[in-house]
Amino acid sequence: MRMHTFGRTAVISGTALAMALGAASAASAENRPRHRAPDAAAQYFVFTKRHQGFAYRDRIGAFHAQVRLTGRYSRQYPMAWSFQITNGRLKAIARGNAVCTATGLNGHYHDRHVVPVGYVWHSTVRPHRVRKVYVLSGTCTFPVQVGGRPGRAFVGFAFHYAINPDARGVSPKTAGSALTTTVRYGR
Repeated sequence: MRMHTFGRTAVISGTALAMALGAASAASAENRPRHRAPDAAAQYFVFTKRHQGFAYRDRIGAFHAQVRLTGRYSRQYPMAWSFQITNGRLKAIARGNAVCTATGLNGHYHDRHVVPVGYVWHSTVRPHRVRKVYVLSGTCTFPVQVGGRPGRAFVGFAFHYAINPDARGVSPKTAGSALTTTVRYGR
């Protein structure tokens, strides 16, 4: 196995990266940014009375979020969310706990936990304003060992969303454009 170094970041190449992630090619993983902005055609998920929950799963992990908009609910519109690294290969190469940090509400929300890799990391974000678009982003970093070489894994997500309890018949945007997940390796 070879390590490619770009400045201060080393990226595991070829077979090792494919083994760690399963499906993605090493070339696309090396060139992928930490968090991609959603494209203009489909930008964010809208929580409405009809669509109070959001769930997304890919080869890296699972993300869930919900806002209660029926019955008695808070006008601060708290959004409960969770993220879990579910990739078995990532969990297998982990050599310690993950330090997970989330930010949102234009810098007014911060959450930091030290948890085992694979733990269901969860929290609640509040307060929200109606119809304003927000981004909740998070990154978990943890030590890894691949092919006898130590390194660090960086697993991230970015969720773009808005809350509109008055919307009628509005369907949510597609999950693929509202949430992105990324993985990269370094020293």
